[in-house]
Amino acid sequence: QIMVLSCKTATIIAAALLVLQSRVEGARRSEAVRKMIAARNLEFAGLPDPKCHTGVVAMKEKGKSQVCCAGYCGECSDYPTCMSVRGQNSTFACCKTQVFERRCGSAPANVCLKKCTEAVPPCIMEEGETFKAPDPKMRTAGTDCNKAVEDWRKKVAAAVKPKKRL
Repeated sequence: QIMVLSCKTATIIAAALLVLQSRVEGARRSEAVRKMIAARNLEFAGLPDPKCHTGVVAMKEKGKSQVCCAGYCGECSDYPTCMSVRGQNSTFACCKTQVFERRCGSAPANVCLKKCTEAVPPCIMEEGETFKAPDPKMRTAGTDCNKAVEDWRKKVAAAVKPKKRL
């Protein structure tokens, strides 16, 4: 009877872990899809992505430019499976070293990767600048949303109210 109880408990825990993992994977996937759509929109509009908002920034290495990999990569480094993300050849989009070696001036002109000030990811970040993620403690629209709603309602009320005549 103890063995049956242990098996049931183990099954419940395994099922819970699978559900939790699928939610995390779903969140990662939706973020990657959002970045891909944003990158396509920028590319279609002919706009660059100088801060790598639609991609994934690689860690800074002394003496090297930072690299911005494609948004679907998940991370921008030389991890073991970077050459085949989502079952496609992603060597020159997700592998940090390969992306850096494809920079214009080092690779043939028909396959070279431009700077991010001129193109969308994968691209090469501007030299001399270190790009990092924004501080999570920084104030955002979400932190003062209720105050913004209150201010907006006051402005609407003032705009709708007729002026007093003297």
